[in-house]
Amino acid sequence: MSKSNRIREQYLYGTSAPKFNDTHKTLIQEDEKELLHYKQKKEKAQRTRKVISYKLKLVGNILCLFIGCLFIMGQYASITYNQKEIKKLKSELKEIQNSNMLLKSEIAETVDLTYIKEVATEKLGMMEPAAHQIVYIEIPKVSYTAYNQLEQDQNRLNQSTEDEVVAASFFDFFKLKR
Repeated sequence: MSKSNRIREQYLYGTSAPKFNDTHKTLIQEDEKELLHYKQKKEKAQRTRKVISYKLKLVGNILCLFIGCLFIMGQYASITYNQKEIKKLKSELKEIQNSNMLLKSEIAETVDLTYIKEVATEKLGMMEPAAHQIVYIEIPKVSYTAYNQLEQDQNRLNQSTEDEVVAASFFDFFKLKR
């Protein structure tokens, strides 16, 4: 047993408190040193915890920033890829449109009646019909397009008169309300 523990464990007889002597003062000083040393250790541990916590937060924030940047870069890469695809498809569309125009012009050139007659007689072996094979039919002077145009004009007139009637009844309604 150490000396300080022996002094603490001594039994005191009587009702009066003993006087402090040097041994008690040294014990109190040692206790205060131990308490100060304990507080310093505790403060140091708290500081190290704060530093570690700060470092972990900093690393976490940097990691989140890095992940965000990667996400943004991925989106930009996707956008540029899509733009390249769009350009490629537009160029293909232009090529197809150009080939369509060429085919249309070839068709327009081949619609020449003399060329058709030539191909029919020479390549396909057709002949002109004999006089008794020709049958003439009467076609009315009003063609389908002209007839359709007349129907459209009549529909427009009917619709405009209906609109006028609706508008007149609408204004009459407000006149009665006043």
